[in-house]
Amino acid sequence: MILEDCVFCDRAKFEERIVGENEYFFIVATLGQISNGGYVLLIPKRHVCCLGAMEEYEVEYLEAAQKKISAALSKEYTVGSLTVFEHGILGQTIKHAHLHYLPEACSITERIRRGFPGNEISIILSLSELQRLYKEKQEPYLFWTDSGREMNVCWNPFSVPPQYLRLIIAEALGRPERGNWRNMDPELDKRLIRETILRLKPYFLKP
Repeated sequence: MILEDCVFCDRAKFEERIVGENEYFFIVATLGQISNGGYVLLIPKRHVCCLGAMEEYEVEYLEAAQKKISAALSKEYTVGSLTVFEHGILGQTIKHAHLHYLPEACSITERIRRGFPGNEISIILSLSELQRLYKEKQEPYLFWTDSGREMNVCWNPFSVPPQYLRLIIAEALGRPERGNWRNMDPELDKRLIRETILRLKPYFLKP
């Protein structure tokens, strides 16, 4: 399904920022580079509200794409771990699933625990598990990796502001001014996006 008024359903809206694609997903250099380049989104081509709502076959392709993204970022940006996150229907500025990848690791779990002290936080082993739990619970969620290792899900948090995970990750990385992508220095962002595309595109070119 494609929605006419959805930015991520309209390839023309982000064509110039595409790093790679396959049958089911786009890899796109994101607006508002929190890291010093290398920050990309994995966006399903089918309109779906969040990754948890995807079909099983899509999650299989997603996990394969994630391995390629992780390998490319680790090699090109010489990092040992990444920060990966998703606003599962909460705090999205675009209501179309998209998974964030930054070539830097940070710890935000305790910050989220303090923000939502009564909420269940699950440690999961795979994105397939996230999809299974979402279909069982049918609750909104926040998903993130902590220090590049554990995958965490906070279920049904309330009053999540727009770009919540972006904001606290930018703060944890010492770049709070980059948290809101709309307010980031446009010239710096253009340069980092351009460098991201140039550095990562070779990893996703078809042979």
